[in-house]
Amino acid sequence: MDETVSVTYVSADDVEMLVLVLPRHLMADAATVERLRDVVQDTVTGIVSASAGPRDGLLPRIRAYIDDHLGDPDLSPEAIAAAHHISTRYLYKLFARQGTSVARWVRQRRLERCRRDLSDPRLGGRAVGEVGAHWGFSDSSYFSRVFRETYGCSPRAYRHGLRAS
Repeated sequence: MDETVSVTYVSADDVEMLVLVLPRHLMADAATVERLRDVVQDTVTGIVSASAGPRDGLLPRIRAYIDDHLGDPDLSPEAIAAAHHISTRYLYKLFARQGTSVARWVRQRRLERCRRDLSDPRLGGRAVGEVGAHWGFSDSSYFSRVFRETYGCSPRAYRHGLRAS
């Protein structure tokens, strides 16, 4: 059985639209559709990355989006992926290539912002739990635990240690 394949130039915008629309037209299980999306997205991203500068890549845009939404306690991999019209699986792959996970990246950025606020004397009147909540940690005990694991002391001790020095 011989098959003829013809190749036509398709713009990146057309491919992106295809990735968004094609699954609705396929009679396939969700896992197959997800794999197809990932393959197409990987291919398009590879082509775009090869021709664009490093600042034009998807990952820097995603990281900027995360930084802009750190205070949202509902910031999740699903929300991040949806905002960038990619699958969560592809989002996980992007971060895995950098040696981290999406959740780890978000948590680290939130902790950095909290540490900065705790060291700011102008915010000394704000309760430690408020600082955590401001940067998306809705559970103050979780915030205290991960802060301690990361910086070796509680947020309160960090704040007081800075004032003493």
